Amino acid sequence: MTCQALIDKFLLDYHAGNLSLVRKIDFELHLTLCADCRRYVDSYRKTIDLAKQSAAPEMEAPPQLVETILKLTREKE
Repeated sequence: MTCQALIDKFLLDYHAGNLSLVRKIDFELHLTLCADCRRYVDSYRKTIDLAKQSAAPEMEAPPQLVETILKLTREKE
């Protein structure tokens, strides 16, 4: 497996756990032998983890706030 194939063709499936056993072994063997790809895959994982952590959870407005906004809106009409 080449570095380019590892990144372009197999990285997404590897990360998602969708590689066949043979492809997975081939992928991991390449990582064992290639420090550049190990660094790339590590950076890829860290980027995904950071993106997941930074995603703001959906927040619902407190009921009192909603009531106050609606009341003020009605008063202006």
